[in-house]
Amino acid sequence: MKLYASQLNPPPPLHFPKNPKPTKSHHFTPPQLPPKPPKFKLAPKNTTVPSHLLLEAPPKWVLLGGASLSFGLLLLLFGPQQAWAFGPDGPLLEEFWDNMRRYALYTLTVSTGALYTVFQPIVELLKNPITAILILLIVVGSGFLVSQVLSAMVGISDFSYKYGY
Repeated sequence: MKLYASQLNPPPPLHFPKNPKPTKSHHFTPPQLPPKPPKFKLAPKNTTVPSHLLLEAPPKWVLLGGASLSFGLLLLLFGPQQAWAFGPDGPLLEEFWDNMRRYALYTLTVSTGALYTVFQPIVELLKNPITAILILLIVVGSGFLVSQVLSAMVGISDFSYKYGY
């Protein structure tokens, strides 16, 4: 037996009073709405659930946060390791290589986060054909402008500035 959306329990209809009694105050108080039904209901076995009631994929920020957290926990599992230094094995050298590792991870996470923040709105704009063409024109025009400026700076182009005196 298939279960259709019309067979699920619909929310109760709103009941408004037909003739509200006037009050002494001049403020209108709206009638109380019944509580909203839950979004997801359990259906009996052997039923087909409509597609609009299925769970959606988690947002991108949840996936990115989970990946970052799991990567951080993976780094914590390795714990403090001895650095392979070419000099004496003093504590300052160990601390130096530990700081170098942390700075490299910091640089990697900050740069990937900045790139993600910059390119996410552009990817959203690429879904519309008109804005995709505009973005393509902006990227090509910017590349052409940068190439012209660099060729003039290096002296590859035939451009020469003639002074007026």
